[in-house]
Amino acid sequence: MLSWKFGKVFALVACFSLVAAACGSGNEDGNAYEADGVGSTASASLINPDGNVLGTADFEQGPTGVLITVAVNGLTPGAHGIHLHSVGSCTPDFKAAGGHITATDEPQHGLKNPQRTVDNHDNGDLPNLYAAADGVAQAEFFTSLVTVSDGSMPALLDADGSTLVIHENPDDHITQPIGGAGGRVACGIIR
Repeated sequence: MLSWKFGKVFALVACFSLVAAACGSGNEDGNAYEADGVGSTASASLINPDGNVLGTADFEQGPTGVLITVAVNGLTPGAHGIHLHSVGSCTPDFKAAGGHITATDEPQHGLKNPQRTVDNHDNGDLPNLYAAADGVAQAEFFTSLVTVSDGSMPALLDADGSTLVIHENPDDHITQPIGGAGGRVACGIIR
């Protein structure tokens, strides 16, 4: 039998997959985009502000999106916002990672944001990551809003790279610009 926390994470990931599909992961024919480089992979070593390694994130390109697998420890128990940021740098104090990955000049953050459309969504949005009482979090996320290296969506391995950032608080999926997720507690350069 699945534990309650695993079931909750699974439900959120499944829900995000549906939301992502509804937010325009299609091409001009209305069909799901097909990324070049199916099977392409990348990874990130997640560090805290002191430079200590907390865990890893792996990224694998599928035919319609990217599967992200996260294993991390040392977090405070509970929900944490987790986002894909636009610059492949974590120094100093994780601010160099820039804002979220986006393909628009005025992105609307938040998976539940009523102002979010096919044309203005924030490509870096992900569901929250949940850490257990011991500070350990393991999750899989699927997003059709980015690619690993090629395709019709922004690529993680573009010219200036990208990062995966974990925040101190949960993302409410509505508030601009980061859902009230607070400070950056972990960062990993995607390579």
